[in-house]
Amino acid sequence: MTQNIYDNDEFFAGYLRLPRSVAGLEGAPEWPALRAMLPDLHGRTVLDLGCGFGWFCRWAREQGAAYVAGIDVSEKMLARARADTQDDSISYTLADMERIELPPQSFGLVYSSLALHYVEELDRLMAEMHRALIAGGSLVVSVEHPIYTAPRNPGWTGDAAGGKSWPVDSYLDEGPRSTD
Repeated sequence: MTQNIYDNDEFFAGYLRLPRSVAGLEGAPEWPALRAMLPDLHGRTVLDLGCGFGWFCRWAREQGAAYVAGIDVSEKMLARARADTQDDSISYTLADMERIELPPQSFGLVYSSLALHYVEELDRLMAEMHRALIAGGSLVVSVEHPIYTAPRNPGWTGDAAGGKSWPVDSYLDEGPRSTD
């Protein structure tokens, strides 16, 4: 099952204070780069995997998307998204991305920001997303940078120029990563 730390009350309380939780897309450092990759959304059917509070879902509708489906594994995130959305052309569904089955050739855009790095069986999900895209559709995604999940040297106190080790010892190592 996809990792779901967002329904943990303590974690969620901290997440609510992040700039992206307060200011939405404009508070997310990756938003300008993602926005630049997006196609024209007018008339498109859009899927947002890991939709969180629904910020992108609502933005996509403002840009002319015909319909937006938001999917998330967190009940707390979806409750907030539903409370902040007054649009019948946006739906929110509780689902695990690892097990989701999407309708074939249904979306002109599949979008996911900072969610896919939680998925263990990414190849299965990527195949499902590909199957769900219409011909000529777009896939726009971002993941957490691996520097944040690479093992850190607990004794690091300075910079490499000062003869100390880097804060991330295994950045270039391939394979599974985890973080607290």
